[in-house]
Order: sequence, then structure tokens, then C-alpha cells
Amino acid sequence: MKLSAPVLTSLSGRGIIADDHPFSAGGLGTHSTPMSQRILNEADVLLNLGCRFESMETNWTPDFSPALGACHIQVNLDASEIGRSFPADIAVVADIRTFLTDLLIELDRSGRRPDSPQQRIAELARGVAALDSDAERMAASNRTPIHPIRVLRAARAVFPRESTTAIDIGCLAEQLGGAFPWFRVFEPRSVIAPSSLYGMGDGAAGLPVARLVYPDRPAVGFVGDGSFQMIMDVLPVAAEYQLGVTWCILNDMALGSIRDIQVGRLNGRFIATDFAVQPDFAKLAEACGCYGERVETPGDVEAALKRALAANQAGRPAVLDFLVMRARSPQTAKFFHIKDAEF
Repeated sequence: MKLSAPVLTSLSGRGIIADDHPFSAGGLGTHSTPMSQRILNEADVLLNLGCRFESMETNWTPDFSPALGACHIQVNLDASEIGRSFPADIAVVADIRTFLTDLLIELDRSGRRPDSPQQRIAELARGVAALDSDAERMAASNRTPIHPIRVLRAARAVFPRESTTAIDIGCLAEQLGGAFPWFRVFEPRSVIAPSSLYGMGDGAAGLPVARLVYPDRPAVGFVGDGSFQMIMDVLPVAAEYQLGVTWCILNDMALGSIRDIQVGRLNGRFIATDFAVQPDFAKLAEACGCYGERVETPGDVEAALKRALAANQAGRPAVLDFLVMRARSPQTAKFFHIKDAEF
């Protein structure tokens, strides 16, 4: 509020500012929106607090990167990160909390106030409202397979604000579930993010730990069908220790992001990215002592999530297998050079 500046977050930084804060403006790279991408491209000063601008955040292209003429102020505790992705005009090696505390003191001492904060807030509110309108339109669709945005919005409505959320790798789980405002995040340290590009299964495997760290908070995770097949051995462990968490499988019968590369960059030469054979995840969950349900109809989405949350509250993990369409956000399509992507 002191700077009247929009705040963009990387995936691992989600929760540092609540998604309903008036200056929360979205993400970077595949987690961005046209609004947040424009803000990054047009900024003349960029205050970078611990962001590394990795490949999923920039694609190493100008469209997803800060403007060349922008003043880049980079603050990082690790000196080796300074200038690693983009040159820093002003480099500060410091703890972020300490730096921000000192910055606020200096701003108060200077007596300077930002120009027209209400104008900036109104501008951001209009952009967010437009994104929300698009999301509600997609969530209201009754077509099958289910639109993944319907699952994300319903999960946000069913699971409490303070819930921990695990985001796994993939064009649906990560690039939709991990993106503002399709699924909103409100609390700090409430997101389990992938370790790196294609660290498949990382977020989903770590989800049960959320109930050990925060026993009183519900926990929900979004994972693709390919990633989930890599971590299914965690189910009996979660059941044995009564770690009530819910895995939402966004199942499009494919290794989606790899398939996207084959579509956009390899001229549709598909190799081992479409699944002809796949486990029955709901039955497998039940065999492991978890609650399991396969959801194929849009009208059943919210009720299934409520049943899963009720099972969690009784100490039983849950697996919901949602059959979803292969939707791609405009940013994902642009990132992977996919033409005519459906959203």
C-alpha cells in the first residue's frame, strides 16, 4: 500500500499477499494472465523480492520478461542469484523481511506518498473482475468432459480459506490450479509448489505432510493423471496415519504438458503422451483405505468435493478423479506455441 504498486507472485511465492488484496495482480509466465503479463512488460521499475525468474516464469522470451529498459532492483539473500536471469540495476543481498522493514522506515521518513492509489486500485479491480467473469463462465459450463476451471472454482468454494493447497506439475494442475485468479490463495505458507520444471509428483506426494504441519487445516491438492501415477504409493501411508487430505486428479488421459510440446514444437509428432490404459484411481484409492470417487458429470463436482472434505474431517484421505477437457489458458498456449487452444 505504501508504494501503490501491483504485486505479482511466482508460484512458490503465492500466499505472500492474499489474492483478494486490492494490489494482488497475478503471476508470471505460465501462471500469468494477460493483465499480469502486461503489468510486467510495462513496468519502468521492478522490485524483485527473492524471485529467480526461472524457465516456467519467463520461457526466456521478451513477452514473459521485464522490459529491457526497466530499472531492476533485485533483493536476494543468496548473492549467487543476483543477475542470474536478468541484470540487476540495483542489487541488494539481504533478508527480504529486513530489507522491507528498512524500506518502510525510509518511506515514512521521506514523507512521500504514492500518486492516485485509488486510481490504481480501480484499474486492477476492473482487470480482476474481467478475469473472474471469464472464470465463472467456464465454471458454469455443463459440457463433458468437465472444464477444469469448474473443479478449481468449486474446490475454492468448498475448502476453507485457510486450507493448504498442493500444486503439482502440469498444464492443468500447475498452470491453471497454480494461477490467479482461477484458484485463489489467501494465507502465507499455504502452498506446496513443484520443486522445478517437470518435478512430477512432487506437490502431490507432499500433500499429506500438510496435515502434520497444520493438523487443524484442511488440505487439497491438484494433480494431473500422469503425475498421480508416479506417487500412488503415498495413499496407504496417508490412510495409515489418518492424514485427511484430498487429491483432485485433473484427468485428461495424457501427459499434458509434454503433449503440448509435441503439438507446438514438434509438429504433432506424438510419442507416449496419450494414455490408452489407465488405472481406476477411485477403486485404487479404496483399496488403499482412502475414499475414492470418479466424477464425470459437471453437476456432480461440488457434491463430490463436499464428500471428500467430510471424509477428511473423519481422518480419511480422499481421491477424486475428475474427467476433464484439455483446456489451455491463453498464457499456456502462448508459452508452448500452441495454436487454436481451447479454453
